[in-house]
Amino acid sequence: MLALAARLQPQPVELQSARLHRTSARARLEKSFDISGIVHIGSHARGTAVRWFSDLDMLVVLRRNEAKWGGDMVSSYTVLGRVIDELQARFASTKIGRDGQAAVVAFAAGQQSLDVVPAIFQRFESMRPVYLIPDGAGGWLETGPQIHDRYFAAADVQSGGKLKKLSQLMKWWKYSREKPIPMQTFHLDVLLANSGIAVGVKPYTHCVYQAFKLLADRECRGLRDPCQIAGTIYAAHTTPQWEILDNAVKYALEHSTAALAAEAVRNFPEANRQWNIVFNGEF
Repeated sequence: MLALAARLQPQPVELQSARLHRTSARARLEKSFDISGIVHIGSHARGTAVRWFSDLDMLVVLRRNEAKWGGDMVSSYTVLGRVIDELQARFASTKIGRDGQAAVVAFAAGQQSLDVVPAIFQRFESMRPVYLIPDGAGGWLETGPQIHDRYFAAADVQSGGKLKKLSQLMKWWKYSREKPIPMQTFHLDVLLANSGIAVGVKPYTHCVYQAFKLLADRECRGLRDPCQIAGTIYAAHTTPQWEILDNAVKYALEHSTAALAAEAVRNFPEANRQWNIVFNGEF
């Protein structure tokens, strides 16, 4: 399992491409909007990205005047639409779409997507900024990416560095099939950090099993944000997606349980066969 985790790390060429994409997007938006800053967020910021699959995420912090009209906040749908229009003008031959809260720039035919989230500074919480971002329905919701990143980093230190790799292994499970399992990776990272299952002397196989058991025991329900910023952090966007995720977790728990049972009697070929079922032949 540790060897698999080592293979999941983003490669230098991917990281270089990511830097170039972010720089190009930032340059265009700075010409068109009154921007107070750019914040790198998501799996790459937390160190839990996996090679080939993890999107790039950037928060574009607009000054409040960019989202106001006549003293009132305009629809977040309008602000996001303006961001999409500007990015499409810069990347004319690249497909750009809307994914609830973000403008999605599909670089390399979608192999490396850049999610651009417009944000407005709202307040400070525990000496870290809280922003308003689109809620996907025209309104605004609060988020504090640096607060969550600090929470995750503290939990990773407590785990001796295992938490990041556990998150990457679980994300590889999500992506290791033709159609990814519809699990929200932000939910996964916060849930794992909050659970403490990566803490202590135990192999990664046990950590992965415990992660599936945790998800199954919770029936993939939403998690109340332990940082008290984001409200409920859902594991999936819709009920059909939740059903797919819940069934996939139960299936993975069944075979990870069988894998640990085989390991216990030193039947490693059978253990590897079971883990290969869990990871859809990508173990």
